[in-house]
Amino acid sequence: MKRAILALFALSALFATEAQQVYRTEFSVFDLREGALQNDHSRTERHITFTPKTLEVVDKVEVVGQKVNLPTAWSDYNVYIHIQNTIKAYDLVVNEQLVASVEDSYTPADFLLSPYLRQGENEILLLLRRSEAINLHDGSKSNLVEQFHGSYLFAQHRKHIFDYDARIVPTENGKGLALELNIAVRNDFNFEEIVQVGYDIYSPENKLIDYAVREFPVAGRSIDTLRINTLLGDDSRFLWSASNPKLYRLTLYTKRDSKPREYISFYIGAGTTSFANNTILRNGKAIAIKSARYNARTSYNEALAEIKALKAQGINTLLPDNPQPKWFYDICDKLGVYVIERANINPVEESHNRKIGGTPSNNPELLGEYLSRIKAMYYRTRNHSCIIAYALGGDQAGNGYNMYKAYQWLKGVEKNRAVICTSAEGEWNSDIQIESWKF
Repeated sequence: MKRAILALFALSALFATEAQQVYRTEFSVFDLREGALQNDHSRTERHITFTPKTLEVVDKVEVVGQKVNLPTAWSDYNVYIHIQNTIKAYDLVVNEQLVASVEDSYTPADFLLSPYLRQGENEILLLLRRSEAINLHDGSKSNLVEQFHGSYLFAQHRKHIFDYDARIVPTENGKGLALELNIAVRNDFNFEEIVQVGYDIYSPENKLIDYAVREFPVAGRSIDTLRINTLLGDDSRFLWSASNPKLYRLTLYTKRDSKPREYISFYIGAGTTSFANNTILRNGKAIAIKSARYNARTSYNEALAEIKALKAQGINTLLPDNPQPKWFYDICDKLGVYVIERANINPVEESHNRKIGGTPSNNPELLGEYLSRIKAMYYRTRNHSCIIAYALGGDQAGNGYNMYKAYQWLKGVEKNRAVICTSAEGEWNSDIQIESWKF
């Protein structure tokens, strides 16, 4: 096995790829509505916890793995793996085939495994190693959690909800609220298929407001978007903010053979976040930011207690070093705590050296790595109401070509919330110039 691992490691160094990494909202799929509402996978058939064990260490590369037996019933499903808390950079290898090489050990990531799997036993390996972009981690703090905690495999039918983007916003006349829901639907069969997509939405008072099932044709081997815009009423009491953290519950599902399948449930706050005159606004009102640097480095319950304590002290905004576990954002949505989300771009050396290759942020050879981290940060948490702005990196990350391109990409997909480069020092690639608070 040692020779095979060395060969794979050499291959990963030559052909590192993100081709199979999936950039989308982080969500779980449940077989039953009750499971989705309670976040309980005990009755979800195609959900497997990923707990790899150390197999050997080869030239400072730790090889960990797990064998997974896939039954015939999974043949019509796309199989994904969700990986987090790896502590080190890693190469993902399935059945001796390289899937992806990942330098960012802090940001949770999803990968499509189906092209590499076979019926029966499959071996999934992670080759844990020193990052080739280690300097981008210098200003980050590691998570004090069990390695691989929260990692799992899951499967979705080849006609499935691939992603979603949801907002509840005031109507044009300002007298009501409307749900703007875009559902990306994937069809991995060869020919056009009709996909039935359903949703229902409950108010913060747990009252059913709206529901529907839509039939949607999707071409073979493609992804298309179902767009829904529906009025929810005129109750301004439910505009979400730090002082009023009221949440709607939205559940999505598909139907096959006249039965609901693959439930996805999440919470969303009504209202808008924007910026103007160097100020972040929630529902048109300026936020007086009182911030604290915070990383959810323990467990859900401990983080819940810590964030409650910070809010009791008057802190209304948290500044993490890098993307956090999904439950961190769930907590902040529920408690009414704002988050300025930050990509794991934290170099500290040569931050003021603007020569090409001086600060990593002005090294064009690292552009792909910068954009990968920005995409992973943005897509997985963009539906959380608590996020009021995005930061391209730490306050010592430097500025340059990579930060310019990162800003342009993020502004291309995010039309409302501010994009901040804390080391811009007055340059154009920051919507807000940071003076009174820092990461």
